[in-house]
Amino acid sequence: MENNKKNILIVGKGAVVSSLAQKLVSQGVCKVFVAPGNGIESNNYTNVDLREDDLTGLLKFALENEISLTVPVSELALKSDIVSFFMSNGQSIFGPVKEACNIALNKAAGKKFLYKIHAQTSKFGVFDKQQMAEDWLRTANFPVTIKCFESNNIGDRLVCPTVSLAGQFLENLFSRGESGVLLEEYVFGHNFTVYFVTDGYSSLPFAVVGNYKFLEDGDGGILTNGSGCYVPDYRVSELVVQRVQNVVRNALVSLDKKGEPYVGILGVECVMTGEDKFYINEFKPFLQDFDAASVLNLLDENLIKLFTACIEGLFSDEYEQIKINDLSSVAAVVSSRSGGKYISGFELVDDIKNFGFINVKKGLDGKYITGQNEVFVLTRTASTLTRALNYLYEDLAQISFDGMKYRHDICKG
Repeated sequence: MENNKKNILIVGKGAVVSSLAQKLVSQGVCKVFVAPGNGIESNNYTNVDLREDDLTGLLKFALENEISLTVPVSELALKSDIVSFFMSNGQSIFGPVKEACNIALNKAAGKKFLYKIHAQTSKFGVFDKQQMAEDWLRTANFPVTIKCFESNNIGDRLVCPTVSLAGQFLENLFSRGESGVLLEEYVFGHNFTVYFVTDGYSSLPFAVVGNYKFLEDGDGGILTNGSGCYVPDYRVSELVVQRVQNVVRNALVSLDKKGEPYVGILGVECVMTGEDKFYINEFKPFLQDFDAASVLNLLDENLIKLFTACIEGLFSDEYEQIKINDLSSVAAVVSSRSGGKYISGFELVDDIKNFGFINVKKGLDGKYITGQNEVFVLTRTASTLTRALNYLYEDLAQISFDGMKYRHDICKG
C-alpha cells in the first residue's frame, strides 16, 4: 500500500492523539481512526467507541477496517500489552511490549532500572509500607518528591518541602489504598526531555524539549506532568544529548538481554544541574500531551516509513539521523479550576489545528465546555522561538473562561 492508501489506528486520547493524527493526515494517509478519541469531531480523524484496553474489540476493528498500522499512545493500552496481542495476530503495530515499557509505565521500576544501568539519578526509595517510607524521610535531603507508581494525575504526586507535609501526603496515599510510593530527593535545575526513536537495538534522537513542570509562574504551585514547553531546547548541548543517548544504549542492551527489546518512541526526562551536568528522572513511553504538537511540527520524516522501518528491522540500515526542520515551537497547557465552564475565543485563533484537546467537550449548542484540571494545549510554530512565543500569547489573550489558568513565563527567563 502506498502512504496515501493506508488506514491508521491510534489507540489513546488527549492532545497527543490529535497532534499525531494531524501529522499523519498532512502526510497523505487515507484514514486515521482513534480509539477512544477525545469526543471532539475532527476532519483529521474518526473517533471509535472502543476502550483502550479492549484488545479483542480493537483487533476486530483493525481487521474489519483494513488497518495497515496501529500506534498505541495510551499507557493503559500498553499496560494491557496490546503490542504483543496485535503482533501474535499478524498486525503491524508500532510500540513496546508490556515487559519492555514497564520502565516507562511504572515509576518505581523505571527508577530501579536507572540505578541498575548506572545512570545518574537522584537518591530514592521505593516503599509499600507507610512506616518504612516515613523512616526514609528522616535522613533525606528536602524537598522530596512523592509519586504513585503508575499514575500521572496531578493529585498523585507532590513536591514536599518539609517532613510534616510529606508525612501528611503519605498518610493520604496509603489510606486510600495505594500499593506503594516512590520517594526521591528533588533536584533543582532546568527540566528537559530527549526523545528517541528505536527498533530495540539502535536509537536516534529526534527532539530536545525544554519542559515546564509546575502549574504556576516561576515554578510555583503543584507539580504537573507538564505545563508548557519549547522546541528546540537551546540550553541543552550536543554533548548532553550524546550522554543521554549513551544511557538509552545501555537501557536497550539491558532490555534486549532479557528478551524484551523496546520498539517505539522513548522519552528521557532529565534535569540539568550545571554546564553539561544532568540527572535523569524517568522514562516516557511516547510523546506527551504538552509537547506532542511542538515535536511533530519540527519533524520532517515520513512517520509511516519511519515506524515501519523500526517494526521490520530496517531502521539502522535506512536511517543515519532523523530529519528536523529549522522551525521552533512553543506550547502552553491551559487548565481550569473547575469543570463545566464555557470557553470563548476559539474562533478568534487563526487555526483550530493549533489546539490539542485534553479535557474538552461540546455542548448541545455547539460551544466548547471545560473539564477540570488540564483542558487543552495551545501550540504555535514559527521561524524563530521569539515569533512562535509572541503568536502563542497573542492567541491565549483571545481565549477566556472562568478559572482559566496557564503559565505566562514560558521562554521568558
